[in-house]
Amino acid sequence: MAKKNKIARRPQARTSTSPARRRAASARPFRLLFTSAGRRVELLREFRRAAGDLKVELEIHAVDCQPTAPALCVADFAQVVPPIAQGYIDRLVDYCGQKSIDAVVPLIDPELQPLSNARRRLADVGTRLVISDASVIRVSQDKILTSQFLLQHGFRTPRILSNGELATARLPLFIKPRCGSASLGAFKIDTLEALHYYRRTYPDSVIEEFVEGQEYTVDVFCDFAGRPLCAVPRMRIEVRGGEVSKSLTVRHEGMIAESLRLAKALAGCMGMMTVQCFLSRADEVVFNEINPRFGGGVPLSIRAGADSPRWLLELLLGRTPSASMDGWVGQMFMLRYDSAFFCSSQELPG
Repeated sequence: MAKKNKIARRPQARTSTSPARRRAASARPFRLLFTSAGRRVELLREFRRAAGDLKVELEIHAVDCQPTAPALCVADFAQVVPPIAQGYIDRLVDYCGQKSIDAVVPLIDPELQPLSNARRRLADVGTRLVISDASVIRVSQDKILTSQFLLQHGFRTPRILSNGELATARLPLFIKPRCGSASLGAFKIDTLEALHYYRRTYPDSVIEEFVEGQEYTVDVFCDFAGRPLCAVPRMRIEVRGGEVSKSLTVRHEGMIAESLRLAKALAGCMGMMTVQCFLSRADEVVFNEINPRFGGGVPLSIRAGADSPRWLLELLLGRTPSASMDGWVGQMFMLRYDSAFFCSSQELPG
């Protein structure tokens, strides 16, 4: 498995012209960088397929703090970067400048705020950051702010309980980190003993009412003006390690309408965002999470016809996106299984 990340390339001369004009002048490929690529092999392959459909030459770059991240194996150029708190942003900005990266697509929650803060630095080296407004990131990453936002805009959401209410609260309950992702530290609480244990063990958490119902993720794609163009609900049938492993697209008009309304209310979404919700026994949509990034299960909505990689490339290239509210099919399953890359230690990125 030959890796191109070992090949040195001469940096492009930096000018004040736009990335699109520089590409036209040099006839070079569009350079797209995915950060914290991890296991997103399917997503990177979908972007490559979309570029082929558009007859656009695409050069995929991927970075991760782990040299063994599987998605690095499918990138044209791969690079190991430090963890977020250890110089990650500086290394990323340098890389984008050296490689003349046209756009950056973040893939995990913890890097959204640091990258948002570095938006101007990336712009100064000619790189566009595909990320929602800082206000959207702030609301999404603090579960108390998420709850307040949802309630203020008339959405159903589980009520967060105060310390005084916990003594008489009706079980079961649900605890999750105030600022967290990937379902880490999230547990159902069935007994008072469990409630006391989790409160001691996870002091920086919120405890909320438990919602009985089927859990869904909704993939919502927005243009660069924050307008939602499509919403695809996916039933979460089975989850492993915080990421969905079995899922099903469902055309639930109420869930679609509420998710589009939520994206409009946020008013600053860009590209893909995923929202988590429950469909209660009374057929009510109850939102509980907002994640302004590509979700791990998004390949299902892409294969169902909501071609977000194509739409994002069209936007980045200055074209009108071919997105449609109704161009995807319901009742499509995604059934994931393990696969593997095999390589020598010399082939891993340094």
